[in-house]
Amino acid sequence: MTTQQGCGIFEGPDETQVFPVEGVEEPSSLDETEENKNSHHENKNVAGEVKLKRYEGPRNCKNEPSGNGVAKYTNGDHYAGSFRKGAFSGQGILRQRSGHRYEGAFRKGLREGRGIQTYPDCSIYDGDWIKGVRHGYGVYSYSNKDVYEGNWCLDKKHGIGVYTFAQNGLRMRGSWTEGKLSGPVEILFGSVRYHGIWDGMVLSDADESVFNMASKYLLRGIIKCGSFDEYVWTPSGIDHYNFARLPLEPFPVPIPMMECQDSDTSEESMVDS
Repeated sequence: MTTQQGCGIFEGPDETQVFPVEGVEEPSSLDETEENKNSHHENKNVAGEVKLKRYEGPRNCKNEPSGNGVAKYTNGDHYAGSFRKGAFSGQGILRQRSGHRYEGAFRKGLREGRGIQTYPDCSIYDGDWIKGVRHGYGVYSYSNKDVYEGNWCLDKKHGIGVYTFAQNGLRMRGSWTEGKLSGPVEILFGSVRYHGIWDGMVLSDADESVFNMASKYLLRGIIKCGSFDEYVWTPSGIDHYNFARLPLEPFPVPIPMMECQDSDTSEESMVDS
């Protein structure tokens, strides 16, 4: 028996009706941002800390699941795919009672390679994974329809990426460092491209910024954050387009040495949902 598919709804067999289960762990309530709120129990399940309840498929000489099979766990999770030495390995689909769903590659029981993760809030990450965290290149579609496409490092946006705002279609291209945007940015809307500096919270008024008008004219000036979070633009000059006179573009950032963390986290968008 399956429930209707949807975000945050368990898609696998209804274990509580077929096999009553006791002692299912509840999600831990930690004082974290929404970005990291759920990051404790998904890979704990993947890594095999919960017990196997039923398995259908081949086994190796040690009686461990090996090859393609279907497994059900005591916490109600459901996995269909490839096993090696009892752990998820190769391609598979993991559907968790918490509402998470992952389809893609596994290695030693963790997400590793290419895969698609659907979170309970209906946001989706489609990209690279390593040791259970987002790492490499990926596209994150937020629950409010915003989209980030770019580089990730150990579960955080890190490197050059493009953030698209669903509400108005604006696209912001810049460099993220451990999840935070800073430095030179480009804001694209239609044929207009704005070049400026993002100081971590707002556009900086410390440096001259430029509007690139359809690669024909460069409108220079200073932008300041006014009342009600609105920006006020004061032009200082206009030139014919010259690529050499454009401000700095977003630049790659080094990959830091960071501890690998468990992750089933849905991201926060740059605007309120």
